[in-house]
Amino acid sequence: MKLYGLLLVLPLLTACMSMKNVKELPPELLYQPPAGASATITGNMEPRFTALVGDRVAYINDIDGKRVPKAKKQIYEETWNTVYPLIAGEHNIRVRYSMGGHYTQPTVITFTAEANKDYQLGFVTDIGTSWFSKNSYADIWIEDKATGESVSEVVRTTPPPAPRTISYPVIINN
Repeated sequence: MKLYGLLLVLPLLTACMSMKNVKELPPELLYQPPAGASATITGNMEPRFTALVGDRVAYINDIDGKRVPKAKKQIYEETWNTVYPLIAGEHNIRVRYSMGGHYTQPTVITFTAEANKDYQLGFVTDIGTSWFSKNSYADIWIEDKATGESVSEVVRTTPPPAPRTISYPVIINN
């Protein structure tokens, strides 16, 4: 009888454990395409070089302090190919790099968008480039898609620091 009770309660418990507390950002904190936008910007992706390693992706997190929108179950690195409209003028773009389980801290790139231009993130990195790479940096910049020329400074971003290891002595008394 106890076994039947456990079998009846188990699905309810697992359903409660799988429900996440997912909240959406308020609309005023999300990037909204401006009226009269005349330029665009997008992230960049280099396909994986082996089946065991993920694609190398430079992607946009924020534009001018506003988080870029994404689908509910989507993660931000999956938005790398989303085209974001911009108005001409100066913009602050917060970007990150990700490859498999490796990622970098967000960093801000400032650039001036010109009317009727398309921009894309460019990057070079040692993260995930070989089995014995140091996985220490990603240099990211913004380039004009038509000419491939850089229109911003190159900004170096690094992986987050490793968590601090705390050790405790173990005393065994016999």
